[in-house]
Amino acid sequence: MILINNRNYLRLQNRPLLNKMNEIEEQLDEQKVTVETSRKEVFTLKINVEGKMQYVHSKYDPIAEAKRLIDQLQDIESYDHVLFIGAGLGYHIKQFSEVYPDIKISIYEPNLEVLYHFFSIQDMRKLYGNIGNIFTSMPEDAVKHEVEKIIQTYGKNILFFTLPVYEKLYQKEVHSLLETFKNNLKDRRSSIATNASFQKRWTINSIKNFPTILRTPNILYDVDKKAFEGKPAIIVAAGPSLSEEFENLRYIKDNGLAYIFSVGSAINALIEHGIFPDAACTYDPTHLNQVVIQKVKDRNITEIPLIFGSSVGYETIENYPGPMFHMITSQDTITGHFISNANQVKVVLDAPSIAVVTFQLLNQLGSKQIILVGQNLAYQNDQLYAEGIKYDFVSNELDESELGNLLSIKDVNGNEIKTNEDFNRMRAQLELYIQASNDIEVINTTKGGAKIDGTTFIPLDKVILYKLKSNVVNFDWLQAENSYDLKYVKNQLVKMKYSMEQCKRLVGSTLYELKVIEGNIQMQRTNQLEYTFVKFDKEFGKMKNNQFYKAMIEPMMRVQTELLSEKSKKIKYENNLLIKGQSVLNAFGPFLFECETHYEFATQQFEEMKDRVDEWISTLKIGEKDE
Repeated sequence: MILINNRNYLRLQNRPLLNKMNEIEEQLDEQKVTVETSRKEVFTLKINVEGKMQYVHSKYDPIAEAKRLIDQLQDIESYDHVLFIGAGLGYHIKQFSEVYPDIKISIYEPNLEVLYHFFSIQDMRKLYGNIGNIFTSMPEDAVKHEVEKIIQTYGKNILFFTLPVYEKLYQKEVHSLLETFKNNLKDRRSSIATNASFQKRWTINSIKNFPTILRTPNILYDVDKKAFEGKPAIIVAAGPSLSEEFENLRYIKDNGLAYIFSVGSAINALIEHGIFPDAACTYDPTHLNQVVIQKVKDRNITEIPLIFGSSVGYETIENYPGPMFHMITSQDTITGHFISNANQVKVVLDAPSIAVVTFQLLNQLGSKQIILVGQNLAYQNDQLYAEGIKYDFVSNELDESELGNLLSIKDVNGNEIKTNEDFNRMRAQLELYIQASNDIEVINTTKGGAKIDGTTFIPLDKVILYKLKSNVVNFDWLQAENSYDLKYVKNQLVKMKYSMEQCKRLVGSTLYELKVIEGNIQMQRTNQLEYTFVKFDKEFGKMKNNQFYKAMIEPMMRVQTELLSEKSKKIKYENNLLIKGQSVLNAFGPFLFECETHYEFATQQFEEMKDRVDEWISTLKIGEKDE
């Protein structure tokens, strides 16, 4: 029976797990899991494995065995957290906590009955303060959630301690858990690298693009979706297999059989073959993105609408000759502060590929049949792009160094093909959106392309023959107009300017409180430090809640903010006030000085944006009667 202290702990900290323990209590089977007394008169544990009983702990002296296991560990102080894989009866966990009382731990036990006996035998009162998460076998998404919680709370510097026998008994579960951690950390590294590369660019683009956003229709708010609802739409990507589909696409375009949306570089290949898509989509934040549609600008093509993400490289939309529509992206932290209907306007989430963003767009427009063309997500004959696409800054062919780093995956016909990490990430992301949109038929026509789960492979000529039967394209959608409340925008600009001025004072006052902490450390005034920590936290909190900071500065410091958060978690548990104070100086000092630098830059960008918007609104005579 579960010890009363443990039951109370679970009731307060992990009620779902307590419910599982209560359920398993009625189903305990001693033939599967057995607790017996060892020769040293303490309990030990056996598990039935394929008809044979396997000891989890020593049948002679489990406590001595646990001590040996913990004594073998080295450099434990260099880790921020320990995850025990396999609870057993908890002897090793108890021993670890006695030797390393300051290190936080989590516990994963794949066997519910074992976990029940753990709670029934091991009094956890001395461990309460040290335990982070306790979890067991559960659906994959739930395990991912627990892994995410551990990493978010304790960081990535984690020691995995697996009970030796579990590496054999639960090889599949242990491998799956470690793979989940590995993939999560890989995704976090990728996310941090992406943030480091684009964090400033996203904000600059969103600021510089805002005047254009006010002058262009929102594709997901201002456009009549009836033009797209229930109709087929084609996402044309720039993969090598696109070269085989130009005549099929020309036939579809000439007969209006489906809307054609080009993504990324595909616009150039289509133009070279005299095919103008119904819209070109773009969202990449880099300055190089302008090169993708330079051909449209150079040839002054006015017939191709451009749908741009609001955080796209601002150079891309400058002097675009055709009609433009915008979609608000999740990386745009600016627009939402200035439009009155921010809660009603749908946002497209950032993704590793414009094809994934466009899939979201078409889903929200109501298309029920999405057809993928040129979506190779892999190499074809060592080629990256279709014919008609050539850039100075990227090669279309694999070189020797790249060949060694490729992954093998299955193509649409079940054959092995080569891809890279980026393409593979795009494929996985696309599969997630397809899975979440189960009412949409997704057809992959990409010959020799990567197999995309959730799609059906049908060659494009067969799609034309059996799926696309009538003219469905309605050009009335192009007549939409921007409907943002410009008077509201004007008022919000005034409020943001006030927040900007207030932000400067808050950065200054927060730095002042940090200097007070520094002075108390130098003078060894430990009795004053607790008070100054509280004052510093208060000022820092005010700065973080300032609207100008949240909109303009913090988004440009995403990586720095995350690193500061990780350092703050460690500082929180430091009991020595002088060490704690020095840690606060080391962590927050550089961060606040960066805030000062970013404030000056953001101020300049905001003032330019405000002047451009005010000048344009004044030409429209908005709000003059009310003033």
